[in-house]
Amino acid sequence: MLGASLFYIIPIALNRFSYTQISRWLTCALPPLTIVALSVANKRLYPERMQVINYLDVRFFLVGCMVIPLLVVQINEKKLLIATISVSAILLAFLDVIFNALGVGYYDLVNIGDQYYFNANFYCISSYVFILLCLLFEKSLSDKALHENKNLVSFLQEANQKLEFQKNEIANRNNEITKQTDELIFNQQQLIKANTQIETQKASLLKIQSGLQTELMARNKELVNTNEELAKYNHELLQFSFSLSHNLRGPLARLLGLTNLMEKDLSELTGPQMELVKLVTLSAKELDEVIRDLSKIIDIRNDIYRIREKVFFQEELSMVLRSLSTFIQPDVKIDADFREAPIVYTVRPILTSILYNLISNAIKYRSPQRSLQLTIKTTQVDNSISLQVSDNGLGMNLDQFRRSIFGLYKRFHTHTDGKGLGLYLVKLQIESLGGNVEVSSELNIGTTFNVSFPNTREVEGQIVFESDYGSIFYNARTNCAGIIWKSQVVSEQYRSLFTKCLDMVRLYHTPYWLSDLSKQGTISADDQKWMVTTIMPDAIRQGLRKIANVYFEGQNNEDYRKRVRETSIKLGVEIEFFTDRKKAEDWIDDSVESK
Repeated sequence: MLGASLFYIIPIALNRFSYTQISRWLTCALPPLTIVALSVANKRLYPERMQVINYLDVRFFLVGCMVIPLLVVQINEKKLLIATISVSAILLAFLDVIFNALGVGYYDLVNIGDQYYFNANFYCISSYVFILLCLLFEKSLSDKALHENKNLVSFLQEANQKLEFQKNEIANRNNEITKQTDELIFNQQQLIKANTQIETQKASLLKIQSGLQTELMARNKELVNTNEELAKYNHELLQFSFSLSHNLRGPLARLLGLTNLMEKDLSELTGPQMELVKLVTLSAKELDEVIRDLSKIIDIRNDIYRIREKVFFQEELSMVLRSLSTFIQPDVKIDADFREAPIVYTVRPILTSILYNLISNAIKYRSPQRSLQLTIKTTQVDNSISLQVSDNGLGMNLDQFRRSIFGLYKRFHTHTDGKGLGLYLVKLQIESLGGNVEVSSELNIGTTFNVSFPNTREVEGQIVFESDYGSIFYNARTNCAGIIWKSQVVSEQYRSLFTKCLDMVRLYHTPYWLSDLSKQGTISADDQKWMVTTIMPDAIRQGLRKIANVYFEGQNNEDYRKRVRETSIKLGVEIEFFTDRKKAEDWIDDSVESK
């Protein structure tokens, strides 16, 4: 008995350590298990005293044990409720089996009557089931009532809290309303005073306004005249700049030719005359360089460079280093890292010019005390790509020269040749793209230039040429050029637009071409022959490999499409015809991705 009672400490310990499910199951399972164990022990110890009642009393106790789970477990904990009730139910159903297995069965010890199994089990199990169902029904009703009581209590508590909150809020609002009422009364008094002052000032302003209106009209007229004059002056200045950069080239070329001829025969000239010839030659060459520089600046400011293409930094750097190979000494170390941002969509000549000017400056102004180390790398910064060029050269005193470092013809070292144009062009070119350039430098330490290229997103539909009858576009992402016909064209328009298309292929070496012929109209046989014998062979020599043509099914140009297809196949170019421009673009995209 003492040992059995120790088992009842286990549920208490488990419950203390938060194992509530196992603790409650043991609390419900231990009583029926203990009753059966004690009954078996009693029959083994005193077999001669066993009577029928000794096999029935244990069943009554098991029927009573079913009450324990209903007291310990809630009706909504179905799994745990079934697990706890099943212990007493299984023991009651298989009690005789357990007794027989342990050698203390009824027929082993009593053996009176032959209706024992039926009478003992039927009535007990029936009573068990009936009582269990009644208790479950009562338990569900009580749990439901308890749950409803809890909900009601919770609802009442929340309602009380809301009422209390609303009561406090109403009290606070009353206080605020009282304050606001006092403030409104005070403000009303102030407004009455202010209105009186406003009426007085309004009368004064009306007088002033009549005078200002007359003056404003006069100023506006003066401003319009000034703007017209500025526009006129800007146009005249632009024409003057073009005259300087273009019209003077002929006379200057003749002057340079004459000085070259004079230098070939200097035998009859005296010393001062020879010196004068040299000065004239030098002045002519300097004037030629100034005019060329001015021409570059005019081209940039008038947006000649506007088409963005896909440019690889490594390819442009290699080309620049080849052009500067004669100036790069063996001890020069150049480290390039373009892994973070290997490409940029920009104007190729501008990137090439920027790299050339920054690298040539680093070579030109290297320190004589150490080998030149040049570091070039790119990084992705927000919505831009940063090109960084660093050297360990002479450096500059930025406190002294920061404002003029990017000025035209500004030089900060006089020991070597230079015009002071390179950094001016770098700033002018990158700003024409919408970017910027920054510099950091220390005297006798080195210089770092950070050139920020805007991360251009609209590179797929760049319009190169626009007219009423057709337009030429360029897609930098796929390196594809194309033409969209807008209306029926005459021979002159047809040949002019295709000539411009050929210039596009020559300039950008585009391997892909897309032509939208759906609104082109009818093309004469002479123009067809001219296109397939002149334009297509030249374009293919420049690198054209695939052509996509778009037409609509009712278009009467079968002969034109047939001639273009036959010529393309003969020249080894892949060509496809589509009735939907989107499908044509997808075909080119697939070709680019499969490369």
